[in-house]
Amino acid sequence: EKYQEFIPYCKKSVVTLRKDASLSANLVIRFQPFFNISYTSHVTLINPYLVTAVCKDMKLFEHLNTVWKFTPTEENPDHTLVDFAVAFKFQNSYHSYIAALVIEDIVKKNMQAFLDRTEKVYGKEKKVR
Repeated sequence: EKYQEFIPYCKKSVVTLRKDASLSANLVIRFQPFFNISYTSHVTLINPYLVTAVCKDMKLFEHLNTVWKFTPTEENPDHTLVDFAVAFKFQNSYHSYIAALVIEDIVKKNMQAFLDRTEKVYGKEKKVR
């Protein structure tokens, strides 16, 4: 929820609607000097296994979909495998061109930010003997 506190480039996140297994949030993403992006993300939660986010702001994107999947490992049910996927296409070809240049780095930074946040919220991995 507090993405602006830990996600690179996220300058503002405000939850505008909350239901049992879903929420909507307005996000502001800033990539200086290239662009400022504002959009609404519609998030669906299937606890504890899946989080999906869909942007329905078609002025900016043709599509923007993200999926986080959490799977306990067979070797140790206390460990979790995290799969992350993002698919997007901007309406504006300039935005698409810039995004293609930096998307790999952005995804790595975002994934690390989520892992760091998880450690902060839940603590470091503990090994039991």
